[in-house]
Amino acid sequence: MYFTSRILIRTVVLFFCFQTMLSGCKPAERLSESQEEMTEAAAFEPVTAEQKAKAQAHLIRGLTAAHMDDPEQAEQHLSTALLANPSSPGINYALAEFYFDQKDFLSSIHYARRAVNLDPDNKWYRLLLANSFRATGEYRQVIHQLDAILKQDPSDLDILYMKARIQSHHGDYEKSNQTYQRLLDITGPDRSVYHQRINNYNRLNDTDAVIEELYRLLELDPANINTLLMLGQFYQDQGRIDEAVDILLEALERHPRSPETRVNLADIYISLEQWDEAGDLLDGLLSDTLVTTDNKVEIVQFMISRMAADPQNELLLDATTSLLKTLMEALGHNGLAHALAAEFYMIKDDSDRAVHHLEKTTKLLPENEAAWRQLLQSYYLEGRYDKVIETGLKAREYIPDDAFIYFFIGGAYFLKEEKKEAASWLQAASELPAGNQFRSIILGTLGDTYASLDQWESADKAYEEAIELDGDNDVALNNYAYYLSEREERLEKAWQMASRALELNPGNAAFLDTMGWIYFKMGELEKAHKYIKASIDTGSASAEVLEHMGDVYEQMEKKDQARRWWQKALDKDPERDYLKDRLI
Repeated sequence: MYFTSRILIRTVVLFFCFQTMLSGCKPAERLSESQEEMTEAAAFEPVTAEQKAKAQAHLIRGLTAAHMDDPEQAEQHLSTALLANPSSPGINYALAEFYFDQKDFLSSIHYARRAVNLDPDNKWYRLLLANSFRATGEYRQVIHQLDAILKQDPSDLDILYMKARIQSHHGDYEKSNQTYQRLLDITGPDRSVYHQRINNYNRLNDTDAVIEELYRLLELDPANINTLLMLGQFYQDQGRIDEAVDILLEALERHPRSPETRVNLADIYISLEQWDEAGDLLDGLLSDTLVTTDNKVEIVQFMISRMAADPQNELLLDATTSLLKTLMEALGHNGLAHALAAEFYMIKDDSDRAVHHLEKTTKLLPENEAAWRQLLQSYYLEGRYDKVIETGLKAREYIPDDAFIYFFIGGAYFLKEEKKEAASWLQAASELPAGNQFRSIILGTLGDTYASLDQWESADKAYEEAIELDGDNDVALNNYAYYLSEREERLEKAWQMASRALELNPGNAAFLDTMGWIYFKMGELEKAHKYIKASIDTGSASAEVLEHMGDVYEQMEKKDQARRWWQKALDKDPERDYLKDRLI
């Protein structure tokens, strides 16, 4: 049925062409629009009343079928209607609208153009033709049809709005603003039109025109806070700071409790290093009962971010400290306020106060995973491993299956020398979702744990997975290399990994010792001595490194020097009792 109706439509088109040739006219595409209209009107034979009635009946059926979402029936009836009365602009329009809805825009253009040619003064026919051209990206044709409508009615506001928006969309910003000006000439001042003109002038980088339009907006509503803020921000972006301050002060005078105005003005004062003025502005907001909690938190967060970028600025530090104090006085029982305080004290390296506020945050906002993680890390770095485990188990109640929490618990057990418990938690952590770099750290630590348990197959597997996830994990590279050298296995691979670790972290005492120890196992004593000495020279060598130096001198058959370094190792770590036998 559908293909039959398609053939019928082509028959109608051929019929039009045949009539055109009989009349001796040139092809339609070579005519001007006025000539085409005259040709169209003369191309048809008179239609009888019976044909009109038949066309009307099929038109109604076609429109009904289209409404009932039956496109095949709609197309068949509409094409039959057109065949019965081809000179009807309404039927041509109905077919054009049908094809437009079916997204067959070329067919829509064909029939909409015929409708326009048959009835050039009909606005809706031209509008459908314009929209069909728009759907195919024929911008000039769209404008041509809109201009034809405006020629009949220059004050058609809807068409003017449409034309201006389409011009802007296609980058004709100047022409778009000319069309918007025609609108203003008809309607008088209009805020929405001014905003559209401002957008166009911004795209044209016409600074003076933008300012002029903004002042026109202010003439309409001098107290409009959004316009004042926009103008102030524009001046600020242009580096016209004095003018920005004047506008924002005017905005503040009209709207003394506007948070946006105070923050924008404070930002300028901060950039000018006028800390007292900035602090006074923001402090007033924090004391204002009508300012929302979220806004107060955002204000202090803004200042803390500025302080983090310039931590040595004492005046900025004082202003931020004062604001934080005011915030805590106003919102002492708010978890977000305590989270900000914790961030502030971490920037100041005040661990005790940071931990205090993190503990408050996790109590008031137990679902805040960032606070739990930071608290666990703080306990971990302070060596409070029992506290890490206790807090981690509590955090897991609120944030289950979190790789960070499992990692810190596992790491704490490892440092408490409870290696089996550590392996269990770290293995679980490695199976939870996490980014590649963090998973690499987890697996590297798991490798260390299995190595300490002499479970070498599991250790190697964990190390290799860690390095595969992050080839720049220098700790995993170094530790895996060291344990291979201890086992005197795959020394060439160990050397490659140790070399890469030293490339990533050249001055690391442990990494230098690993390289020296690999050379020791390879029998290259001079190179071993060179790297182990370099490790000692860093000033942070462990007792194990000192013992290694003694071992190197022993192999060099320099017993006195070997005993001297073993004694240093024993002095540094008295638990190395076995060295006493070597000192005899």
